Amino acid sequence: MHCGRDFDSPVDAGTGTTVLDAGGGSQTTSDLEAALNAGDLDGIQHALAGSDNGPRVVGFALGTIALFTLPIVSPPGVTLSYILVVAGVAAIGASRSTVDDAVRTGGKALALAPFLLVFIDVLLGYLYNGVIATMPTVLLGPAIYAGFVMYGVRLYRRR
Repeated sequence: MHCGRDFDSPVDAGTGTTVLDAGGGSQTTSDLEAALNAGDLDGIQHALAGSDNGPRVVGFALGTIALFTLPIVSPPGVTLSYILVVAGVAAIGASRSTVDDAVRTGGKALALAPFLLVFIDVLLGYLYNGVIATMPTVLLGPAIYAGFVMYGVRLYRRR
């Protein structure tokens, strides 16, 4: 206003931070940082919902969760498939149009991911050995994992 410079996006004069359009209201990028530091889940949800980058942040978070938790319930020897599944979970969440849709759809993808890895393991075993040599109990870990993931998705949707 005073220097004659145009900004790419609006800036809050009081804090100097970028202001994001939240569909009728305004919200600064520092709101997300403050909510994360405070551990305020409602504030995090509100800041993500008001951000154009919210679905991408959710997709990245789901990919990170998949990266560190899927090895616990995945069969050994499917490393390449595991990496592709992690990238797929992140891409599914990030490609949604809203944060709620990213959590719902990306969460379902994350819940199904260990089952997909077990299926790939069984399929590779059949292709290489011609025999399916696996026990049904191998699905117990993925089932428990899927239950925890879907519980987390439901908790998010109740807020």
